[in-house]
Amino acid sequence: MRNRLLLNWWLEKTAMCLFLFGLLLARPCAAGGPPPFITVQPLSQTVRFQGTVTLTVVASSGTTMTYQWLKNGSNIPGATLSSYTIANVQATDQGTYSVKVTNAGGSVTSSSATLTVVFPPAITTQPLSQGVGQGQNASFSVVASGTGSFSYQWFFNGSSLGSAGTSSTLTLNNVGTGAAGNYTVVVANLAGSVTSAAATLTVYVPPAITTQPHSQGVGQGQNASFSVVASGTAPLSYQWNFNGTALFGATT
Repeated sequence: MRNRLLLNWWLEKTAMCLFLFGLLLARPCAAGGPPPFITVQPLSQTVRFQGTVTLTVVASSGTTMTYQWLKNGSNIPGATLSSYTIANVQATDQGTYSVKVTNAGGSVTSSSATLTVVFPPAITTQPLSQGVGQGQNASFSVVASGTGSFSYQWFFNGSSLGSAGTSSTLTLNNVGTGAAGNYTVVVANLAGSVTSAAATLTVYVPPAITTQPHSQGVGQGQNASFSVVASGTAPLSYQWNFNGTALFGATT
């Protein structure tokens, strides 16, 4: 009787040990270890139109990892490496990107990275040529499209106007003849720059008489001649008067 009790006790203990041993063997096979851990998240970036950009993630794991990049929550076909490169970036590439990293123990999804595409400036309205009188004001303006904000730099005959010309409109006050010439503007942003067409400023100088006609006396029946010398922006026109009345044909 005593031997039978000992045998039953031994069988129960052996069964329990085998059960516990089986649990120990089954646990690692089911879990496969911990899921991967992301140590470096992908970063938001700004890239110029038709440029190249690369998004990268760094993860750690005790087992082999796989990657799947997503754009706006949807899988990107073929984007299965730790880095994702977009060449010749287009407007449609703007969006939010993340990556799902998976191993035998599970998966983890990175934080989101925003890709912003910057478009270079293009001039939609060119500055226009104009003519003003000496001492008057002149103004040139430009309109550009693209991704703001823009910077502007105006040039006069190829030389920078510095801080005097850094907005979309250039105003010249009380112009003199030295302001006559060609004006251009360079519009720039993060993606590049563009130079406008040249706009010409003509400054008209009003006429001034530098040599007055001289009084004279001649004998009856003789000829008389008066002359004048004038300065100003050509062409000049002339009209002689006699006692306040215009002389027909006297226009030289």
